[in-house]
Amino acid sequence: MKRPVRIGVIAAAGKGTRAYPRTTFIPKPLFTFEDESILEKNVCLMFFTLKVKKLYIIVGHLKEVVIEEIDRIRKKYPEFDIQTSPWTQKGLAADIASLRTVVDGDFVVILGDEFYYKTDHQVLLRDWSKFSRAQALIAVLNSALLSDIRKNYSVELEGSRVKNLVEKPENPPNNLLGLGTYVFSTEYFKKFLETPPSKRSGVVELTDVIDHMARSTGQVYSTRLNGRYFNINSLADYYTANYLIRSEKFNSYKISLIVPALNNKATLPDVIKDFQTHVHEIVLVDMGSRNPPQIAPSGRSGKKQAGNLAKIRKVQGSAEVSSIHNAQAVYSAMLDCSGDIIVLAPSDGSFRSRDLPKLLEYLKDCDMVVGTRTTRQLIEQGSNLRPLYRWLNVALGKLVEIFWWDQEPRFTDIGCMYRAVWKESFKKIAADLTAKDRTYFTEMMIEIVRYHMRCIEIPVSYYRMYGAAQSETRTELWKYFFSILFLIFSRRFRFISAIGRLFQR
Repeated sequence: MKRPVRIGVIAAAGKGTRAYPRTTFIPKPLFTFEDESILEKNVCLMFFTLKVKKLYIIVGHLKEVVIEEIDRIRKKYPEFDIQTSPWTQKGLAADIASLRTVVDGDFVVILGDEFYYKTDHQVLLRDWSKFSRAQALIAVLNSALLSDIRKNYSVELEGSRVKNLVEKPENPPNNLLGLGTYVFSTEYFKKFLETPPSKRSGVVELTDVIDHMARSTGQVYSTRLNGRYFNINSLADYYTANYLIRSEKFNSYKISLIVPALNNKATLPDVIKDFQTHVHEIVLVDMGSRNPPQIAPSGRSGKKQAGNLAKIRKVQGSAEVSSIHNAQAVYSAMLDCSGDIIVLAPSDGSFRSRDLPKLLEYLKDCDMVVGTRTTRQLIEQGSNLRPLYRWLNVALGKLVEIFWWDQEPRFTDIGCMYRAVWKESFKKIAADLTAKDRTYFTEMMIEIVRYHMRCIEIPVSYYRMYGAAQSETRTELWKYFFSILFLIFSRRFRFISAIGRLFQR
């Protein structure tokens, strides 16, 4: 006989102190994977896979931010019946128990900071009906790492029946990892009242309630899931999960190379040949070249394999601005490109494709990777990276670190164009990108940090520029320095930004 589970509960109230400083601004259920929050993924898991009719989301820490995300999900899925419920601040078990007045039947619970990837949660419904007298059903997964079990809870079984649960065990008895997915009958509310507070935490622990149910009724069972599971306890857990998922799919992502060009007739063909077999699309952003090189657009799409050439297309920058650093033309090309990954490189030959694999490998672990030209062993003799310029970039990078210390950026070169960024990450910051000159190199880095995303800097080789490349005068160098300085201060202190807009009128 089928036992319908019509009500779902997602616990999204915790403070997530182990993921500080990110959780000061973003609660863990709003961490994103593949451009969707964990909360949205678990909401879809509830309605599409577990077939619930009504969902309660427990909110607490950064409640307004979570409710804003819930409202966005409601608009995306208007057929979903989603309600919010306040936390008790007495622990997860008490938060679930607070729903006793609105839960009148069997219900399923998922913890809001757990991300399930390609799991078969539908077997929970099968087993809930199979064990017709079950008072609780917990999901487990075979784990190759005992360290994962130590961070969750261990499960001892007799057949499918749960014999014992231990929260965060020092010595797990087996390789069964207890997951944060549970199905309960209304017996849960009675057993919660009978369970004493934990000596460790001072509150009634959910694991203790389930353990009490197992010992007193003998009707708590387990279901083994297949798939991948990530418990986002800390930022390290989040970055690891992102890296593993991106690595698994990385060969399917398309890469677009954006190349701003102005009178680089001598070097542009070499840049295209160098990168053409490493990316899927090359977008040439011509900023008003007097005699642009005749490069025929290609209709073929590369696949990053030897012999396959990238599709090449040319776009024209604004006729009103003839500058290699026309920031808005570059931003527009980045938004319009077809790739999942965007790479920026100049047309003067100062960077090579040999460093692209490094950028891409680190990109699996963050939102944007930027190059740094401060490693002297990687600077070709004859390049225009003079000591004063190099050290000004270092100083400005350290200033960004100080101003956004809580985001833990590490920068030594604030003016390197060579970088790679996920398009989904770029789109999140695009509305705040207002630079019109080469300060856009720095602006992108600051906005990624301001949006609480991860930016990693890595050493890249820097080569001598040819063709239209010109050395800056000392006056131009200091003008550049002060423009970057103003940008940094204006993004950190709003009143300076307001003053700047006033003078622009």
